[in-house]
Amino acid sequence: MEEEKILIEDNINECYKNYLQERTRYLIIYGGAGSGKSHFAAQKFLWRMMHEDNHRLLLIRKVARTIRNSQYALIKSLIYEYDYSKDFRFRETDLTITHKNNGNSIISVGVDDREKLKSIHGITSIWIEEATELDKRDFTQIDLRLRNKTQNYKQIMLTFNPVDANHWLNTSPMKDSVTIKTTYKDNRHLDGTYIEVLENLKDEDKEYYDIYALGNWGVLRNIIYKPFEILQTHTTHYDEVIYGLDFGYNNPSALVKVKIKDDFFYLEEIIYESRLTNSDLIAKMEKLVKDKSDAIYCDPAEPDRMKELEEAGFNVFPANKSVKDGIDFLKSKKIYSRPDNTNINKEVLSYSYKTDRNGNIYDEPVKFNDHALDAVRYAIYTHCRNRGGSMRIRRI
Repeated sequence: MEEEKILIEDNINECYKNYLQERTRYLIIYGGAGSGKSHFAAQKFLWRMMHEDNHRLLLIRKVARTIRNSQYALIKSLIYEYDYSKDFRFRETDLTITHKNNGNSIISVGVDDREKLKSIHGITSIWIEEATELDKRDFTQIDLRLRNKTQNYKQIMLTFNPVDANHWLNTSPMKDSVTIKTTYKDNRHLDGTYIEVLENLKDEDKEYYDIYALGNWGVLRNIIYKPFEILQTHTTHYDEVIYGLDFGYNNPSALVKVKIKDDFFYLEEIIYESRLTNSDLIAKMEKLVKDKSDAIYCDPAEPDRMKELEEAGFNVFPANKSVKDGIDFLKSKKIYSRPDNTNINKEVLSYSYKTDRNGNIYDEPVKFNDHALDAVRYAIYTHCRNRGGSMRIRRI
């Protein structure tokens, strides 16, 4: 029983402990950013893997490839953190985790892979991360997968931030459900720097503070961009390929590929990941950037990191950081995204101008959840200005 003590008593935040063995059909876990929602869901899945039998648990997100760096990576990190790695087997090709002793398994599928989703049977419980990415029809299809008799209780966990009060998750209550609402104040493991970021939202924008710090359902107004049109497939022939890079560490590093055809721009999310050192970032870029001669426009506030990229052979340039002019320029262009650009598509829905407590709107965006969009702006605005001759390219 020592393993159970380590996992539950020493690591689960107090606000979630009573829900570790909650048995309702739907366990809805929502609230502010940094509240430990996903961490608890991962802990609960891991606990069930170790203490119950005959499980085939399912990880779901809207887009399959995003599971690797979210749910799968989180559960795997907990297994190593709690020193249980000898008890588990990982299959990276299809993101499967198997308990060696009892045969319990965790499998993964995206809603974008509908045929695979329809073919999955024998599921005992499900965890849907970023549940607001799903529409009601998506959820109904998932709910139907959880239908067979099982030895243990069947449950769907849903974790999300309550960005849009008009979302079906808020307007369509579920029977046989328990809802947990938490904020960053409930997470004793949260980094102090991130706490400061969330508390600063009080002075940045009231609506952002209500949603991301206080965890309240809201509706963000004064959205800067219209949602980018999403195409299932992009043309395979382009005039140019460029990249935008927004550096981060506690915040995600975001690398976005931009393919240009005529005066149209096609976005591809390449990297969006926190806690990457420059060595980590370079290692990933070595695999993901096919042609090092393609221009990469970077945040000029990080000259040392840019220098390392240049020494690694990448064709880097400092981006133009004129935020207002860059935003105005992008708003005049036709920009296409893809369904699997999950962070770009999510950021564009919440990227808004600052609003004070009196409702006054300022001509600058809220600095929060903007990393991919910054990378997009760096690439398109800087490159097009350079190409037009109004600003000469300057190597670092």
